[in-house]
Amino acid sequence: MSNSFGLLKILSVVFKVLAFLVFALMGAGLVGALVGRDPSGPLPVPLLLNMVFSGVLAFLMLFAFGEVIRLLLAIESQTRKE
Repeated sequence: MSNSFGLLKILSVVFKVLAFLVFALMGAGLVGALVGRDPSGPLPVPLLLNMVFSGVLAFLMLFAFGEVIRLLLAIESQTRKE
């Protein structure tokens, strides 16, 4: 019974890995936007804020979805124990 719902366990881990990948890509995008900008021009604050907030929001949504799947699997396994 320990191997039940193996695909959902894998899917939970995949969502968490995707969350950290999105977070890393957000950081790389921020560094790229700061390094690649014109030094004589103004700092693109709206672009940077948009990247940060959308990256953090996507990270939280993906990570939370992975945790919800894990939580539902834990609840299901506890209700089946005798």
